[in-house]
Amino acid sequence: MEISELVSKREQLQYELNTENQRGAVKDGAKVTQLENDIKAIDITIEEQSKAEELQAVTADAAKFMDSLDFGGDDPKDLFINYTEEKATLSYEYVNAVIQNAVVEMKKVDLLEIKKLKADNAALQEKLNQSEEANEALKHIVDTAKLDINDANSKRDAAAKALDEANEEIARLNGHLDDLRKEIAVGSANAAKVVEVDVRSAHEKLLEQRRKEEEAKPVIYNIRWKDNIRRDTYLANLAENDEQIEFPYFAMNGDIKEPSAMKGRYRVVTSEEAPSFRTAYIQEQERNHEDMAQHSSVEDEPVTVPAFRDEDTNSTEHGLAEGTSNMAGSSVTREEFEALKSTVKRLESAVSTVREVA
Repeated sequence: MEISELVSKREQLQYELNTENQRGAVKDGAKVTQLENDIKAIDITIEEQSKAEELQAVTADAAKFMDSLDFGGDDPKDLFINYTEEKATLSYEYVNAVIQNAVVEMKKVDLLEIKKLKADNAALQEKLNQSEEANEALKHIVDTAKLDINDANSKRDAAAKALDEANEEIARLNGHLDDLRKEIAVGSANAAKVVEVDVRSAHEKLLEQRRKEEEAKPVIYNIRWKDNIRRDTYLANLAENDEQIEFPYFAMNGDIKEPSAMKGRYRVVTSEEAPSFRTAYIQEQERNHEDMAQHSSVEDEPVTVPAFRDEDTNSTEHGLAEGTSNMAGSSVTREEFEALKSTVKRLESAVSTVREVA
């Protein structure tokens, strides 16, 4: 292979090495090592071929040296036919002068070549300095990325702890909310008689909880890398409104070549499945508008509140105001009923807030 071809191949390998190193913590170590070894092998080959070509050129020049000298049209061989010592001396001085002149000309060429090599070396040194500066900048980027990853891991651990605490709070509030709903449904006097029997196994409950959590995640499709070189950020579209979003790579686990199998902060569907979520989202918005319109048209009529337990049954255990028991069985105005209903809604809102945090 010619030296020019080896140089081109080395430049290509160097480009691939620089590109892989820019990936920082996610770079392929085996690929980096292989590229470095290939570059070293090419450098050795280029050096050996350069020396061989240089030796060949020097040998050829030496063999033609005498023939290249200018003796004013005389055959160099005739200068060595000496019949007298005086003629031999003159021949020697003449040949010596011609050789000295040729050497001087060769030195001039060498000096020009040295000057050119120095200029080339200065240019290469400048490129080397720029490469070192670029490497320092890349090192800084890598170090910063490592700090960001460590910070993200710490936040992830803190979020996991907060999620566990939030789930515990959700379970407590759900139990409290169920008690209030029972009292409103059958009256505080009979609330203690309502018994719910949970026939599902612990495993079924766990699967149900996981299913609900998965369905509650935002649905996305068309997940892809924002930058195919760095690969530290994903792009995707929300299925419900087609909005484009971006998020860090550690938010999802799995192979991007099989997006439907990826797990994490979002639920991934195919482009064919996405329209159904948009349709469901639009229908949900329409239902919300209808519910709001119906709620605003309700007449302000008196409402009779079901009887609650007496004060000696300690109805305040479930979060209701102590004075609420005094209204048991009596006809109250709409405002009074709304005040009672808002107590339950506040608790439902608290549960919803905790779920959103989780």
